[in-house]
Amino acid sequence: MKTLMLLLLVVSGLCFGSNVLIFNYDQIDLIYDPVVGDSIDTGYWVEQTLLALGDNVDSGTTLPTDLSSYDAVFMMMGMYTC
Repeated sequence: MKTLMLLLLVVSGLCFGSNVLIFNYDQIDLIYDPVVGDSIDTGYWVEQTLLALGDNVDSGTTLPTDLSSYDAVFMMMGMYTC
């Protein structure tokens, strides 16, 4: 049990301050969010959460050819709206 707790602590420490890319493929797909009071894209809350966790976040509509500088890449492909 102590080993598991130590492992979880080490893994969570590795994730702090990660370099993350949010690739917003469908930048036209917006939805009104009453919390923000404006229209947001698909990656807005993902970006806000990662920033609150202390990660370094880059976001954009073009996918770089070299992703080796990022620890994680989130690909936002749009949202289902009727």
